[in-house]
Amino acid sequence: MNYKKLLNEYLDNQTDKTPVVVALLAGLAVGAALGVLFAPASGTETRTLIADKSKDLSDSAKDKLQSYKEKMQASADHLAETAKDKYQTYSEKIQTGADDLSDLKDIAVETIKSRFSKAKDDVADAKDDLSDAKDEIVNA
Repeated sequence: MNYKKLLNEYLDNQTDKTPVVVALLAGLAVGAALGVLFAPASGTETRTLIADKSKDLSDSAKDKLQSYKEKMQASADHLAETAKDKYQTYSEKIQTGADDLSDLKDIAVETIKSRFSKAKDDVADAKDDLSDAKDEIVNA
């Protein structure tokens, strides 16, 4: 069985590379610890070296975690700001649309009032014309 091919296919399918990074760091830590254990130094020196290396690795991990936290916070802040800007833009567009509709309503109402008034005047004129025609017929 081709383990290298299977491993590559598995890693290609994974979008999150965190397990690979963790495994790499763990391997480095184990390798460093084994290297120190087999080094030609006294037990006290070896324990001191192991403690120092452990502290360095711990500090490095803390620094990376803090860096990722800061990146995530910056991304969250950017996303929030973008959402706020989009909300503001759409809110302004909606308000402009509402104002335009209100203006169109006012124009329509004024047009209807004007046409109604003109029709009323036309009816009054027609009534006067009929009254005049009636008077002419009666007087004739």
